[in-house]
Amino acid sequence: MTLSVGRLFAAAALLGLAGCSGGSIANGRAIFESGKDSDGVQIVAQPPPPLYGRCAACHGANGAGGVRFPDGAVSADLRHAALSEGAHPYTLPLLERAISTGIDNDGKPLDPVMPRWQLSQRDLNNVAEYVLTQLR
Repeated sequence: MTLSVGRLFAAAALLGLAGCSGGSIANGRAIFESGKDSDGVQIVAQPPPPLYGRCAACHGANGAGGVRFPDGAVSADLRHAALSEGAHPYTLPLLERAISTGIDNDGKPLDPVMPRWQLSQRDLNNVAEYVLTQLR
């Protein structure tokens, strides 16, 4: 399938990603993979994360998820196909809400095992942008 430049920009605008930059993607990747932003600041959450304080510990480096927790929860698949299906696909604002408040794309609470990450607006936007655009 070939997308025209106009359609590509329209899709990016729809997702709220028209302002993506290499620096923001790099910062999002750093947060996802290491739990630290590009300045080396450790991100924190309430409740504290069950595994090592980084997204990739539960969701995997490729975002596929599948980690089982004692309460029966299974970490979500964060790859593009999984986030873009269903009646209410994730958008950048909805993914930011899920990361920071634990409310999913349908307005329902995520399992309590999912940390409520306390990030600056820049870091929250960058990690959500990374997940939506880079995890395939």
